[in-house]
Amino acid sequence: MRIISGLLKGRKIPNVFNVKNVSPSSDFLKGVLFNVIGNGIEGKIFSDLYAGTGNVGFEALSRGAALCIFVETSPELISVIIKLSKQFGVEERVKIIKKDVLRAIESGVLNEYKPDYIFIDPPYDSGLCEKTINRIKECSAAASNIIVQHDKREALLTEYPPYKLINQKPHGKSVLSFYSAN
Repeated sequence: MRIISGLLKGRKIPNVFNVKNVSPSSDFLKGVLFNVIGNGIEGKIFSDLYAGTGNVGFEALSRGAALCIFVETSPELISVIIKLSKQFGVEERVKIIKKDVLRAIESGVLNEYKPDYIFIDPPYDSGLCEKTINRIKECSAAASNIIVQHDKREALLTEYPPYKLINQKPHGKSVLSFYSAN
């Protein structure tokens, strides 16, 4: 895995397939995700929920996001994110929340940082996509954009008011679903 575009283009993200429930987003899916977002990421706040190694969040930073909030519980993966943020020289643009995603949302993380984009990529077959979207809806300062990477067998609704599905990109066993509150 590597960062595919922007200031950090070509930097490598380590594979951590030995960590349970980690299935990093492929370079292809990251490319699709950021092609859909386009230049809309520049200067914005991006939140990478179920961050893993931070693969998608670092791509957002490379493409001009002002800040990335990584939410992850694994100490091993958090240490990878810390190491990479220092190695890439972006540690001042990184905030790491060491909590379960649902608890982090309940504790007000989204209200505190007010991300413009929230990326959700929980372990497949966990049932966490809808639970996470529903928790986000409950926040008074939720993002205007939610992107969900999920298994193609997991059907999501076309609406989670105020969020509406605006785009969907299938690839292999995965689907990227783009929701907007605008």
